[in-house]
Amino acid sequence: MRAEQSLHGEPARFERGFQRVGEETWAWLQPNGALGESNAGLIASGGHALLVDTLWDLALTRRMLDEVRGLVDADPEILFNTHSDGDHVWGNQLLAGARIVSTAKARELMTLDTPRELRRLKRLGQVVRPLGREFAPFDWTGVELTLPDETFEGELSVEVGDRRVELVEVGPAHTAGDAIAWAPDVSVCFAADILFIGCTPITWAGPLAGWLAAIDRISSLGATTFVPGHGPVCDQAAVDLLRQYLEWAQIEGGALLDRGVSPAKAARDLLFSSEFASLPWAAWNDPARLVITLSTENYRRNGGQGHLTGFGRTKAIMRMKRLEEKL
Repeated sequence: MRAEQSLHGEPARFERGFQRVGEETWAWLQPNGALGESNAGLIASGGHALLVDTLWDLALTRRMLDEVRGLVDADPEILFNTHSDGDHVWGNQLLAGARIVSTAKARELMTLDTPRELRRLKRLGQVVRPLGREFAPFDWTGVELTLPDETFEGELSVEVGDRRVELVEVGPAHTAGDAIAWAPDVSVCFAADILFIGCTPITWAGPLAGWLAAIDRISSLGATTFVPGHGPVCDQAAVDLLRQYLEWAQIEGGALLDRGVSPAKAARDLLFSSEFASLPWAAWNDPARLVITLSTENYRRNGGQGHLTGFGRTKAIMRMKRLEEKL
């Protein structure tokens, strides 16, 4: 099935739904990778299955699970949450009987941004138009936070039928608890939000040096196929391009921050520079996300610890939307 439009009403740049990426291995894709348009994955063997992430609301997750049942004989026995963001977690309750696994840090962070708080912010978004537009496609009615019942640090090997899947902690990067799923038998890496492809990445935890290290870690796997958290399935060349973007943000943005330029002005100066239009990431969706990444980077450079959540995250999105309106 082809999605003519993304959830946010934009022309779809790639197909929505399950895409086969290996033997009994599929990526669930949601164009175009904007806020809440997250991906997931399915790994199966002999009637057993592991689901990589759920989606941001129950309707989206149900739609995905309906299609899962067309590919495997039973609901997934294992659910792996790659990190704490709601668009990868808030459908968990629909698989409450499964073995739900995440990193210890991801589970801790899942309690900080709650469905109740987002429902309140969505009501506020009816007054604050940028928030209203961002949250409009999603319905968090009935979402009950369902946390993993098993956590790990470092690496965890799990069996899916006669297949082995490696869960590897690579954060802090996008968030403080990032992890990926590696299916070595088909050379597929479910990289989650370590990879944003065709859309600008956003940093809630950082630092950028940590994200670059995470990209180096997944690149060392030798995968032939990567499933990003947002955007289309890709190869190593696309991973390398994202690395170049993060290096650019770290070097060029960092130089402005070192001179005392505010993160908002630094992002604006870079995006409005004469050089930006010639850069390969100038065509990516949501370039204004740079203001959030530089805000997080500046916070880290000044000794800050922790992770941007709750109202702080909402303020960051508002700051991003104000810059976006000027582009």
